Amino acid sequence: MNSIWRTAAVVIVLAATALPLRAQPISPPPEPSPPVRPRQVVSANPFGLVFDLFNVEYERRVGQSLGAGVGGSFFSDGDADYLNADVFARYYPGARPLAGVAFGVKAGMTNVADGSYFGVGFDINWSWTLGKGDHFYMGTGFGLKRLFGTGDADLIEVLPTLRILNVGIAF
Repeated sequence: MNSIWRTAAVVIVLAATALPLRAQPISPPPEPSPPVRPRQVVSANPFGLVFDLFNVEYERRVGQSLGAGVGGSFFSDGDADYLNADVFARYYPGARPLAGVAFGVKAGMTNVADGSYFGVGFDINWSWTLGKGDHFYMGTGFGLKRLFGTGDADLIEVLPTLRILNVGIAF
């Protein structure tokens, strides 16, 4: 019986002095880092090869909901050439510049049949960034541009502006 008491005493002493066992806390998985969104895009109209219409744009994200850039276009109908160069700013209400709906303003020079004219205008655009990393860009849109100083020229003072479909690289 003595050995039972000794064993019981050892168990009681060990139990009283033992440190409580603790499991390691389960940490939540690390938060995924937000995707790195492209900050700029270069695009052009691939249909220009078919329709003798060429345009190119460069746009850069300059704020949480703003993009700014430059663009140019050329069109020839055989009799007259149209050449245009603008600077523009676009507001993206979805706070995702370079993708989504955008409302823009622009200003620049337009060279038509009988001279060069300064103009200002606005446009509405839809843009998408696609693919892994959002590096493939597509955009379309339309707008109007008012030319100043046309005077007696046989020109319409308000020109429609079109982005039939621009395709490009976002980076």
